[in-house]
Amino acid sequence: MAEQIGKYAVAAMAISVVTHLIHFVCVVLFSESRSLFSTVSLLEVAKIVIVAVVLLIVAIPEGLPLAVSIAMAMSIESLKKDEILIKNIESI
Repeated sequence: MAEQIGKYAVAAMAISVVTHLIHFVCVVLFSESRSLFSTVSLLEVAKIVIVAVVLLIVAIPEGLPLAVSIAMAMSIESLKKDEILIKNIESI
């Protein structure tokens, strides 16, 4: 499950970067005052990269509690199959 969430996070990051870059290129091409290799343009590209990294950092840990909960539920089922008595399920 965590791998799937990671794949979706990478896909969201890629879509975000591509759309931001397309928007950036369109603004640069249709603007007479901006050039592709100016300081302002390089700062915009840096912002796009920062947004991509932030998306990955935020999205991946959001899926970890879900993965841990599913793993714990599966381990409880295996303990039941082995006929191990569990008094307090919250402690697991």
